[in-house]
Amino acid sequence: MKDEYYAHSLDGKPPEDWQSLEEHLKNVAEMARTFADAFGAGEWGYLAVLWHDLGKY
Repeated sequence: MKDEYYAHSLDGKPPEDWQSLEEHLKNVAEMARTFADAFGAGEWGYLAVLWHDLGKY
């Protein structure tokens, strides 16, 4: 069984309603890529965000 890690939990809600760390990182990485594309660093922005919540893992 795979352990599940969460970026965001919701008080009073079951874990099924929480945002997984993987989902969060991918969503934010895509946003960062879009912003960083403006100055030619889209891939660097994406990679940097993949590491931004390492402590939650």
